[in-house]
Amino acid sequence: MAPKTWGLSKEEARYRPSAKPEVSCIACTWMFPRLSVGSCKYVRGMVKGSDTCDEFEALHSKGGKT
Repeated sequence: MAPKTWGLSKEEARYRPSAKPEVSCIACTWMFPRLSVGSCKYVRGMVKGSDTCDEFEALHSKGGKT
């Protein structure tokens, strides 16, 4: 079950620097706009494109489908 929109604090989502660009916020379905700093559907507050959290979901699947 997905969290409520903007329902998670950064601590609850385990927001942190990303070790790999492919699992960073900028590559996540839930970040908008996809810039160096933006917002997230689930995590409250501004997020950095270079960070990640436990709610990460890849923007594109490996099969090329969206």
